[in-house]
Amino acid sequence: MRPSLVRFFTFGAMMASWTYLAIYARQLGISDAEIGLIVAFYSLALFLSSFFFGRASDRFGRRLFLLVGLALSGFAFFLQIFAYDALTLLLIRAFVGFCLGIYPAALVAYVHENKKSLAKFFSFGSLGWALGTVLGGLIAVYLTIKAVFLFSSVLFIVALVAALGMRFGKHDVLDVPRFPTKIVKKNLSLYMSILIRHSGAHMIWTFWPLFLQSLGADLFWIGVIQMTNSLTQFAFMYTLGGRLSYVPSIVAGLLLSGATFFLFTLATDFWQILPTQVLLGISWSLLYVGGLRCLMDRNIERATASGLFDSVLSLSSIIGPFMATLVVAFGGYHATMYLASILAFASSFLFKFSRE
Repeated sequence: MRPSLVRFFTFGAMMASWTYLAIYARQLGISDAEIGLIVAFYSLALFLSSFFFGRASDRFGRRLFLLVGLALSGFAFFLQIFAYDALTLLLIRAFVGFCLGIYPAALVAYVHENKKSLAKFFSFGSLGWALGTVLGGLIAVYLTIKAVFLFSSVLFIVALVAALGMRFGKHDVLDVPRFPTKIVKKNLSLYMSILIRHSGAHMIWTFWPLFLQSLGADLFWIGVIQMTNSLTQFAFMYTLGGRLSYVPSIVAGLLLSGATFFLFTLATDFWQILPTQVLLGISWSLLYVGGLRCLMDRNIERATASGLFDSVLSLSSIIGPFMATLVVAFGGYHATMYLASILAFASSFLFKFSRE
């Protein structure tokens, strides 16, 4: 139960902070182009950190990286309070990204090695998203967005306390090369499909809160919309996520993502976004659980494979904001959604036919 609590509180912290970051940046007078750059540097730091510490967890054990990563993340989220312009926010968010890459691979590997259900474990992350979005929305409305960052920091400290009670057995040291070429080649079809799909998704997420505001959503309803997605993920992962074969699950997740991104463009009021969040939650549950179950079953270097998966997600969140900065300048928010839909459909065909 303790690993699930760690995931619950850390995802609550991350989502509360992420949901209102773009709005906070706009309050500081930061432009759309600068927001995209801030998101990209955060993702670059997360990409490098996930790659390095996933491998390190296979070589040196899980406990150290889990505890240090949680402690540093709590400190990094607290520092966001002190940002006052584009440069300071960029530097702090880069540090946040670095800290967030230290512990996840170790945590996922620990769960699999202790014979726990990965789907149910992942579902608590989605439940944490719901906590973060709802409580974060209330804090943003009745206090300030800076108070949301403080709330996120506290949640990481709570996660650290939960992790201190986890029991770690003796770890078999794995001799993982500095660059694990064999692992990359073995899982390349999955990594490339995730990279393409998620790059398109991050084009949308870069300006997502601003898009919702343009449809009439206030800070509280932005949180409710995000909560609809996360609660759907929790329900689906907890009840069905572990029962599906991972290859059909991945393909279905990619196809449904493409359909969902297109449906975003049809909304004329923020209420109409709510049903699409149910579809989004199902699509990501299929893709995320299927992808990580595939990696855990097919690789003995589980932390390395999982760390590479997180690195791919981070790389996509570098590529996506840069693409969004260009696309939104010419076609607005809807253009990012059309392109994201095309990329998601393309990635499903890439995964299916590259495996065959």
